[in-house]
Amino acid sequence: MSRLARRNLCTSFFHVIVQGVNREFIFEKYKYREKYFHLLEEVKRDHILDILAYSIMYNHAHMLVHTEKIKELSDFMKKVNEKYAKYYNYMENRVGHVFRDRYMSEPITNKKYLINCLAYIHNNPVKANIVKKCEDYQFSSYLDYINENKFVNKDIIKLVFDTNKLDLSLYKELHLGKRYYFSDYNNATEENVQEILQEIERMYGQNIENLLKKEHLVYKIVLEIKERIPNISNLQISKTLGINKNIIYKILK
Repeated sequence: MSRLARRNLCTSFFHVIVQGVNREFIFEKYKYREKYFHLLEEVKRDHILDILAYSIMYNHAHMLVHTEKIKELSDFMKKVNEKYAKYYNYMENRVGHVFRDRYMSEPITNKKYLINCLAYIHNNPVKANIVKKCEDYQFSSYLDYINENKFVNKDIIKLVFDTNKLDLSLYKELHLGKRYYFSDYNNATEENVQEILQEIERMYGQNIENLLKKEHLVYKIVLEIKERIPNISNLQISKTLGINKNIIYKILK
């Protein structure tokens, strides 16, 4: 792959999500997660794109993809999912759709969001309480950055970190809990909060308005924001979420 120009950084990155139809557990069996990974590996050889991170969960999968041509991403995902759907239907003796829609993708437009996406994808199994640490999950790319696995393109991530050699201590640090590599998160802005809310929406597969109708999720969302942005005021959380500030105070007291 040719060297990526720094001025083009974060203009061709996408957070890609695939999910089972009706949220079915289409990757629940070990052999199914293994099959999907091998298809990613196989089909990628014929396309001009790079996978920078992935996590294959039980009913969905996340990928961080770089490509200069959006059609490459579309063709790649179409082939992977069609091949997997054919395999899955055969193995399960079923017919019909396997995936909910073709796939979902969100462009990543800045370095902060890109690094956040990398950590978010690798932390998915931890957030789902499948494992306690990122390195304990076999079907993610977390260890690819530490070991000599050639599947993910680490060279692009080195450019993101503005270094010729990836600092593994920094890499590990940004995956610990909510200690992401965002110095400007210490000064909360509306953009910061919205990025966190977008992550929560992707995690639950619902918009934030619906999530806030559920009392137990309100509690989790408020704590998530406060943990990620310690200096944010209760009033700012209240205005952003449209929740009475007294409720915010009770949650955080």
